[in-house]
Amino acid sequence: MIITDLDVLRGGLLLCLAGAGIWDLRSRRVPNRWVAFWYGAGLCISACGGVAAAGGYLGRSLVVTAVFFPLFLCRMLGAGDIKSMALICGYLGFSSGIRAIGAGLALASVWGIIELKRRRILWDRLRYLVAYLGRVCREKRAVIYHGEGGDGERAAIPLVAFLFLGLIALYLMKAI
Repeated sequence: MIITDLDVLRGGLLLCLAGAGIWDLRSRRVPNRWVAFWYGAGLCISACGGVAAAGGYLGRSLVVTAVFFPLFLCRMLGAGDIKSMALICGYLGFSSGIRAIGAGLALASVWGIIELKRRRILWDRLRYLVAYLGRVCREKRAVIYHGEGGDGERAAIPLVAFLFLGLIALYLMKAI
């Protein structure tokens, strides 16, 4: 059996997201030093494939960060979530990365709905979402999703843990 750079990247990504997911579950934060280490490792492995491979890794990471950054500004995603999604696309490429992120978001959505139903606040949260979207349309600008008195921290989903589970699911289904 021959181990390729892609196998090393995938193994590193699994280790990265497993650790980040545990931190996200425990403290709702992903340490920058953890992400920086794995980001650097991915860049080094990509650079072994040449300047174009390293540039692709950096470019994919930058695009994902730019796309999701507005959600961070509105407090809909955490910085660790965005950094983890950037790593996923950096390591796997856009096609596989988007599938992995989509799988993680789908799992997080199901868990979130179940949790909101369990706490008997699903309809309250959906009404809040509709009111928020109406406010954004009326004011024609993005506003912070959880304002004063909101339950942002309490309602936060440990998304990185679900990104890890989505990645595992796709690996098991051989979808990436």
